[in-house]
Amino acid sequence: MSIRFTLHEGTKVLLDLPLSGGEWQPEVREIVLKELKDSEADLDSLSEICDFFSNKKRLQMVNHMIQDCENSASFTDLLKVAVNPKYVSDLVNRSPRRELVIKDKNGYSVSPIGVGSFLLLSIAISKLLRNGDSIISDDKSFEEE
Repeated sequence: MSIRFTLHEGTKVLLDLPLSGGEWQPEVREIVLKELKDSEADLDSLSEICDFFSNKKRLQMVNHMIQDCENSASFTDLLKVAVNPKYVSDLVNRSPRRELVIKDKNGYSVSPIGVGSFLLLSIAISKLLRNGDSIISDDKSFEEE
């Protein structure tokens, strides 16, 4: 059995892909190639999101907001994690135009796109790394002939 990437919206399956290229049927390969081509138009946004989450302090603050504060936190809450006020200010200032973290009169909150991006980067990648051996043993398509 292979690992799959599945994305749902309610009960609707938006995307369901085996991660082993050897399991891609022609119609799945076509979907993957189309999605990759479509995503090329938005590489700047993807790059901005990756850049935002490339900073350990920002990751720690977003993790704290999601895990301990129901997706929002006050400046004081974030200082417990960030220690330095500059890092808290950086959290919003470095948030790309997609507004992964939003500041309002109540404090700071992680947007739905921010939550989704963070969960994909943290939980999904962590699961992939833990299960990487089974992926590699199932998929020999990346090996040289």
